[in-house]
Amino acid sequence: MATSRPEGYNISLTIGGKTLLGRTQEDLSIAAVTKTSITKDDQGVQQEQVVRHDVTFKVAALLSIDDSTSTHTKLDRDDVIALALATGSSAVVAVQYLCTGGATYGGNAIITGYSESSSGDVDSDATISLDLKITGDFAAVTNGNG
Repeated sequence: MATSRPEGYNISLTIGGKTLLGRTQEDLSIAAVTKTSITKDDQGVQQEQVVRHDVTFKVAALLSIDDSTSTHTKLDRDDVIALALATGSSAVVAVQYLCTGGATYGGNAIITGYSESSSGDVDSDATISLDLKITGDFAAVTNGNG
């Protein structure tokens, strides 16, 4: 069986079918949430059971504005701020996490944080950071459809 090691640029998070313009990093975190129980049958030994998983993403990108007149194919700073400020059902976005040669995972998420960073240093780029949390299931999808 052959082993592949995709380069980082072959891994991407899409939000509503689009990646962030100027993205530099995408981090996935999956944490088990457990429930502790004990019954008399357990003879004093606590039992742990996984009841769900908290799935979060952190995305970093260069601050970019797409001022082209054509249809945007990527999310720029203004698109991301609009998503971050959404409320109610409009705040839920479809996401897919893709890795060349691996499975694609999908689900719905909410944006839990957005930040921008800039400095007066001529050699520094302004950056944005976006935090997302999966709401509900996050599972492998088939045929690229989530």
